[in-house]
Amino acid sequence: MSTLLSARNLTKAYPANLLFEDVIIHVEDGDRIGLIGPNGAGKSTLMKVLAGIEEADEGEITRRRGLNMVYVKQDDVFDEDATPFSAVLKELGDDGDPIDNETRASIALSKLGFAHFDTLVSTLSGGWRKRLSLACALARDPDVLLLDEPTNHLDLEGVLWLERFVQQSSIAMLFVTHDRMFLEHTASRIIELSPAYPGGTFKTEGDYSEFLRRKEAFLEAQVAAQSALANKVRRDTAWLRQGIQGRQTRNKTQVAAAAERRAELKQTRGR
Repeated sequence: MSTLLSARNLTKAYPANLLFEDVIIHVEDGDRIGLIGPNGAGKSTLMKVLAGIEEADEGEITRRRGLNMVYVKQDDVFDEDATPFSAVLKELGDDGDPIDNETRASIALSKLGFAHFDTLVSTLSGGWRKRLSLACALARDPDVLLLDEPTNHLDLEGVLWLERFVQQSSIAMLFVTHDRMFLEHTASRIIELSPAYPGGTFKTEGDYSEFLRRKEAFLEAQVAAQSALANKVRRDTAWLRQGIQGRQTRNKTQVAAAAERRAELKQTRGR
């Protein structure tokens, strides 16, 4: 596999809210990455940073030369009088040959199952509007698709269709979703974005069931490590509380190590 995108130490904050800090993420050819996490963790913002729509406060992103990334936002918004054909043409803009753009629009719509290109978008169901959003994205010939909550507003038929689309596509994808079954059926790698983890993320290869198994093992190990660290800090505290004469003769390295353990325990409890 070749690396399409590599992001290191990404940090994003607003005046009263740190979204994420020191995030590291890589996207490879053929990836199906499910990006999950609690509300407010900054999942959608991270997607926009990766797509170049927003800027990170810190960190760097390296993209393969000529990489084309397309971000498909959560809500499918089109002009009131739009048709599928006009919506895709608008997405392509005025660049390029008009006839070529019309051909690309037709191919994209056909791939997504549209038989009639002149239907009013306002009459389409949520599932077909999502298909149209994807057609708009595919017409731009992306190397990476970034999908923000793609199963929102879809009925079961729409979700099943979207699962097949993700499974059969050769395009690398990263998607934000709370739909566990969608993750189970589509993701080959899962990244949870949360301040509860060292480095701000927890990453696993495999489907959602594998993610849950590894997360449980990780959290159990963290609990055990925190308990052991707390015991060390208690011993440190008792040692440091000995008389002034005793403290003066203590090894400075030991005192510094005790301070580091206290700081580490505080950070662990905070997570």
